[in-house]
Amino acid sequence: MLTQAQIDFFHANGYVNGGQVLTDDEVESLRSETMRVIDERERTDIPQPVMVRNLARDEGAPVWQIVNIWMASEPFHRLISHPKITKGLAQLTDAAELRIWHDQIQYKPPQIGGVNMWHQDAPYWPIIAPMTEVTAWVALDDADETNGCMSMVPGSHLWGNNIDFLHTLKSFDDMPDHFDGHEIKVMRCPVKKGEVHYHHALTWHASHANTSGRPRRAIALHYMTGETRYVASGNHPMKPFVTVADGELMRDEAFPLVYPPNGAA
Repeated sequence: MLTQAQIDFFHANGYVNGGQVLTDDEVESLRSETMRVIDERERTDIPQPVMVRNLARDEGAPVWQIVNIWMASEPFHRLISHPKITKGLAQLTDAAELRIWHDQIQYKPPQIGGVNMWHQDAPYWPIIAPMTEVTAWVALDDADETNGCMSMVPGSHLWGNNIDFLHTLKSFDDMPDHFDGHEIKVMRCPVKKGEVHYHHALTWHASHANTSGRPRRAIALHYMTGETRYVASGNHPMKPFVTVADGELMRDEAFPLVYPPNGAA
C-alpha cells in the first residue's frame, strides 16, 4: 500500500518511488530470464516476446529492449499481476480495473550501455487513448547515477503532449531551464533492485549511459485503466494483437486484466 504522501507526490510530480516489491530470489529469477530470452531470441521452438532488439541502434552503445517478455517467460507473466505493484498503481490512478498494455525490458550492459533520450511514453502509443497510462518500472539491478538511472522532470505530466519539443533535444544534457513558461528541473531517480518506480505516461524522462562495471536491467510494466479505448488510425507493434473495433474499450486477450485480483469487481 502506498501512503497518502506518496500518492500526493505522484500527482504533483508525475512519478514516485513505490518501495520494495520483490525479494532477492524473485529478482535473481527475473535477471536470469532476461538474459535467457535475449540469448534464445532466434529459437523457433519456444515462445518468444513480441520484439527483441537494440533500441539504441548503436552496437557500440547498446540498450537491449524486449517487448512483452511476459509472453515468453512464466516468472514475468506472474510479475504483471503482482499484487503490490497493481495495488499501488490502482491507488495512483483511482482505477477500478487495470490491464497490461505491454511490458518492456531495458538492459544497459556494463561500461557500454547507451542513452535513452528524453521522451514521453504516451505519444509513442497512438493506438490507445486517453493519455492516462501509468508505468511501473521495476529495477532488477540497483539503478543509480553510475549505471544509467532514470531522470524525471517534475510536473511535466501536467503540460500535455510535448514530444515534438523533446525530439529537438540533441543530447541527454540539452534540457533547457524553461519551457513554455514552466521552470524545468531534472531530477535523478535512483531505484534499488526489487523496488518499483511509478511514472505517468506524459512525464518527461530519460536515462544516461551506463559507464560502470555493473549491468542495469529493469522492466517497465505499462498499464491501462478501464477507460482506455482503441484508436485504429495509429500504429504500434502491439496493433496486430488488437481485435476490438475502433473506439471500443481495450479488452483483448492480449491485454489481460491484472487488477482487481482474480478479475473480481
